[in-house]
Amino acid sequence: MPAEILPTAEGDLGRTPFAHLLVYALDKALTGALFLREASGIEHAIRLEAGAPVKVRPGDGHAMLGEMLVEAGAIDETTLRGALSMHGLLGDALLLAGCVERDLLEQTAARQFTMRMTRLFSLGADTTYSYFDGHTDLLDDAAPASTLHPLAVLWAGVRAHAAASSMMAETIERLRDVTIRVHPAAAIERFAMAPEEREILDRIRTSELSLAQLFSAGFAPEETLCWMVYALVITRSLDLGLGTTPLCAETPPEPQPTTARPVTLARIRLRAASHRVGAAAPDLAGDGERSRVQPRPRKRGRPSAFTLAARRIGTPPPMEAVSERPSTAAVTEPPPSAVVETDPSPPNVPKPAAAEPPASDTPSSESDKAPTVPMPPEGQPDAARPAHALYCLATSRIAERDLAGALAACQLAREVDPTQPDYAALAVWIRSLVGGADLRARVAELDALLEAREDHTQALFYRGYLRRRIGDEQGAVQDLRRVLDLDPDHQDAARELHRIAMGKPAKRPSGYFRM
Repeated sequence: MPAEILPTAEGDLGRTPFAHLLVYALDKALTGALFLREASGIEHAIRLEAGAPVKVRPGDGHAMLGEMLVEAGAIDETTLRGALSMHGLLGDALLLAGCVERDLLEQTAARQFTMRMTRLFSLGADTTYSYFDGHTDLLDDAAPASTLHPLAVLWAGVRAHAAASSMMAETIERLRDVTIRVHPAAAIERFAMAPEEREILDRIRTSELSLAQLFSAGFAPEETLCWMVYALVITRSLDLGLGTTPLCAETPPEPQPTTARPVTLARIRLRAASHRVGAAAPDLAGDGERSRVQPRPRKRGRPSAFTLAARRIGTPPPMEAVSERPSTAAVTEPPPSAVVETDPSPPNVPKPAAAEPPASDTPSSESDKAPTVPMPPEGQPDAARPAHALYCLATSRIAERDLAGALAACQLAREVDPTQPDYAALAVWIRSLVGGADLRARVAELDALLEAREDHTQALFYRGYLRRRIGDEQGAVQDLRRVLDLDPDHQDAARELHRIAMGKPAKRPSGYFRM
């Protein structure tokens, strides 16, 4: 965990078990980074989005994706070593080489995330935690976020390691003589129960017995009943007469009157859409084991990455979340709810080689022309070269609002050809768009890039725009003027200088930058 940032809250799992931390995070819809440090010094990190764990980084390399694929027979050791030699994202390397099917990789990545999260429930009571509210950049990479429901994560973790919770025994003892009733609004389907567990729950629901009577009735082994009841209690899925609302409560549908006749209003055709059920959790940086399942199956008639890269996308850009609420006091209770500030969105895709007409604040048919695809770097005249193809793929992913996919493709382009500053500048720019990004750090990265290539137009424009965002207006003016010296037709630099002179805030660049 970073030493220069103070945690919003901290404590230990002896007083606040891991399952209770996740319940609190989900209840308060926290967004930030949670670090767990074992007594041995091993540290694990979890990224939370609106209370749901979406990424996990184990400190000991537990459940490596490559090893899981080898064990499943999807690839062999030779293929794995070849993919790891690229020093990029393992999932990207395997997909681009055609070594593994996307569906299988998605399934393995989802299983990896579940295995890693489940193992954290077994950490001892002497494990400490630190929560950093809003600081999602502390655990940021190109791997996609998991979409596994947080209640399913909780259920799987308690199933496997309920005994590790310091509050398990006390909770069960207090409930021995209490009638166990399932709350009618409990989100039971979200737990992803096994069929035998759902059968046990249905019997509990219909019997309405006390926990001690359930033990005697022999519905299930006592150990199973204990962890199931414990999981239902901490998620408030039992009606204990306290007037509480279940976590992720679902309102029961109102019964339809039996006398009402159905009325057909219209017939519609629904198009099936695939939804991700999970994602690869990031592995340790630099080991080549992180999986970014980014290439998508191409449907008939779908335009290529180069065609997508040439289109102008006009949808609004994402907002950037920045947290400025570090706490100086140590806290033993679960962390407070997240407070996220938003900032106007900057541009996001590199300008094409072909110049566009001068910009104005009023849209025109001339400014709506689609720009051309960026020209291949010098020395790579063939646009099908791997590095430039990945660069164009990155620009198309930004246009599709897929920043994780854009960063993955851009990083691979840098691996293939590390000599091109275009790829490095775009990678810095993409990271500046991610929620909670440290814009001053991104400016510093552009400073270093421009020391080697002081006349790199796009890096100068990126830095000028970001300097406005951090309050360095004088530096922004200097960079933007230099951009116009190098490229007099750079419409976005001209517009930003005009807005600075008029005292107006930064405006989203036009054309190829639009998202």
